[in-house]
Order: sequence, then C-alpha cells, then structure tokens
Amino acid sequence: MQLFLDSSNPDEILTARSWGILDGVTTNPSLMSKAGPDMQAALRAVLKASPGPVFCQVIGWKEVEPLKAQARWLQQFSDGIIVKIPMSVAGIQAVHELKKETPGIRLAVTAVSTVAQAVLVAKAGADVVAIFNGPLDLEQDEPVSIVAPVRAIYDRNGFKTKILSAGRYPRAFGEYAAAGTDIVTLRMDFMKLLFEHAFTDKRLHGFMQDWRKTFGDKTWPEA
Repeated sequence: MQLFLDSSNPDEILTARSWGILDGVTTNPSLMSKAGPDMQAALRAVLKASPGPVFCQVIGWKEVEPLKAQARWLQQFSDGIIVKIPMSVAGIQAVHELKKETPGIRLAVTAVSTVAQAVLVAKAGADVVAIFNGPLDLEQDEPVSIVAPVRAIYDRNGFKTKILSAGRYPRAFGEYAAAGTDIVTLRMDFMKLLFEHAFTDKRLHGFMQDWRKTFGDKTWPEA
C-alpha cells in the first residue's frame, strides 16, 4: 500500500520524503491556491520535491471539453502527473473519451462519495478512484465502510482501478489499509501522528530510565 502526502508545500514534502515512507503527493485546487500566485511554478516545485507521482486536478466539473483540454496540458507538463478529474457526468465522460484517445494518460476521479460513483469511475476506465473518506467524517461515523464494498466490486469484476482514501486520523490509515485501499493520502499534521501513541512514548521513556540507572549517558559504541 502506498502513502501520499496531501500538500502543495515543497518543504513539507521534502520533510516527509526524508522519513523514507513517502510514495508521492496529492494536491487539489484549494492546496494549489495556497502555493500561488504562479501556478506553473508552484506545480514544478511540488513535482521536484515529490519522490513519486503527483495528483493534480483540472479546474471545473460541468463541461467535457475544458476538462479534457486541461488534462492533456497537464499530461504534457510532466509525465509525473496523475490528472484528477471531478466526479460528475462531464467528468466521467471526459475520462472515458480521454482513455480512448490516449490510453496511456493517467487519470483519477476525485470527490467520489458513494459506492455507486466508484463503480462508474471504474467503468469509465480511470486509473484511480479518489474517495472522499476524510470529508465523509462529517456525514457518517465510519467513512472506512465505503472501502470494502468498492474493493469487493472491483476484484469481482476485474477492474484495475486503484482505490485512494483520504485520511484525517491515524486510525484511518490502518483501517483503510485493512479494508483494501491501495493509496492513503494524509495532510502533514495527520501523517506526523502516525508515529505517535501514548504507550509507545511511555515505553521508550521507560527503556531510557532503566538504561541510565546502570549505564548513565553511555550508548553502544559506534563503528
């Protein structure tokens, strides 16, 4: 399973990359607007900082041709981009047509909020379905519950579309992974929390206290 950072901040991306666990970056129009005002320069900086693919979203959701034109431009801008298309009638149509015209273009459909929408995404031929698990926290108690049925339907029908889940809490990372998500994306503040737990912190302090009682500040010799 892959772990992506939801960010348009190159410094954040480089920090997470240095930890050795980052596979790529997701962005959206809101994040990119914070990195402006030069949107092309901002996108270049994100691509340079990312260790892998960068999800970048087209603007709009109601008209097919503008979505397709932007997707083609983003594909030409960098082969490291996975183009995000919004979940809508025009969006699904754009994915279907783009995949027929240019099979190699990498496309994701974003703002997917139901199992039915996820099925439409796979039928259109998208490479990734981006489920809005995080925002679904505002509407339901268990946003992870959408993942398992999507995984089952995809596997049963031979769909190759990967599942991307957006997490907001450390527990979501493990829950989404167990339910069959292929990619989890987290904001930096949530990603940091993956490393933390009260018991872990307590136990590590205990180890140090016991060690220092006997050995003080000594450590094992370094090569």
